[in-house]
Parts: sequence; structure tokens; C-alpha cells
Amino acid sequence: MHVRRVPFTVAAVLAAGLALTACDSGEKGPAAAPAAGAPVATSGGAAAPSAPAGSAAGKPAGDASAAPKASGPAAPAGTRCTAADLELSVLGPDLVADGKQPAYASLHVVNVSARTCTLTGFPGIQVTDDAGRGAAPLTAERNTGFPVTAVTLKPKQLANANLQYSNVNPEGSPSGRRVCAVTAGKVQVILPDETQARTVKVTGGVDNNTLNICGKLSVQPFQGVPGTNG
Repeated sequence: MHVRRVPFTVAAVLAAGLALTACDSGEKGPAAAPAAGAPVATSGGAAAPSAPAGSAAGKPAGDASAAPKASGPAAPAGTRCTAADLELSVLGPDLVADGKQPAYASLHVVNVSARTCTLTGFPGIQVTDDAGRGAAPLTAERNTGFPVTAVTLKPKQLANANLQYSNVNPEGSPSGRRVCAVTAGKVQVILPDETQARTVKVTGGVDNNTLNICGKLSVQPFQGVPGTNG
């Protein structure tokens, strides 16, 4: 007797809802979907993956519909940094991108609690255009060219995760080179091992308190800030 084997596939559908909280106001919305098991695109290498030639204004690359997802090896319960332990800020880029280097913004976190905690992995990052151009939300890809390490933060110590992109439109006219598809004054952030999104204002930088993003956006894992984590 022969037994006929019937192949099957299992389809998994992940719907990630983002509820924003204002970092400054302290309000909290419903939790976003957990990141565990979710596929996330990566940009492989420490070179400038965020400034590909041919990325025109109005056409941001990447998965525009996915919510930001944080990842990293989970720290032991009781030692990892939670959202309540950390104060967040986003600093705009100091330089305009060129053919040699991209623009870098930075997500800074400071331990404002009275305990020592550990932060490991990538934050989830998503930005939405504020300039009325109608661009879809842009989710940062993980830049896996940088090592993921556990960052131990004593009270008042800092860590940061760099955001890498181009703030120049390579196909623009001379007068339109600085017009990008996404100009965002706020960033949606999910910390590693968390599911709650927070909204953080951009401050400073050459783009006047915004992230002016032409093309892709990538994020590096959290690293300690030299001179503060001795």
C-alpha cells in the first residue's frame, strides 16, 4: 500500500500596528506588534548603502509599509534597559552627503534611572514625510556591517545608534539637489526588547531640525559613546 504525501505550506501574516507616543509629552499608545520572527531587510556592509545612485525624490526605497522593528539578543530579565530607563533624542546630520560619505544622524539614549542596565541590538526606526509630498513612511534597514555588542549603561551614561542615508538627490537639478522624498522632523523609535513605539523630535543639523532623506535609510546597532562609558 502506498501512502500519498501531501505537501503543504504555512503562510504567516504579520500585521504591525504602530501607536506613537510623544517622547516629550510622555503619552503612551497601544503596543506595536513584537519583532520576534519578523523578516527585516538588511544592508550589508559599513560602506554607504543609504546613498544609491538613481534614487530620485518621490521614490523612497525600502519597505514603506512595514512598522519599525527592534532586534538583538535579549538581555537577561532585570538587567536590560527598558523604555522607562532611557531618555531619547535624535541629532540631525552635521554634513551634507557627497560622493565619498553619506549623511549621519544619531539616535542618542541616556540612562536616566538609578540602576545599571544593558542595551543590545538595533532600534526599530521609521520616518514619515512632514513636507506634504505624499511619500509613504520609510523604515530603516539594519546595517549588519557593524557588530552587535551589549552596551552596559550606568546611570547618566550614553549610547547611540547612527542613522545613515543621503540628504542629496543625485538626479535633481542644481537648484533641486537638496529636495528629497522624505523630510521628517520626528522619528518613530522602538528600543531593543521593547514593542512600544516612541516619537522623538529631530534637533540640530544642517537640515534645520529635520532628516532630509533621499533614497534608503539604514540604522546601525547601539554602541557605547567613548568617554561616557568608562
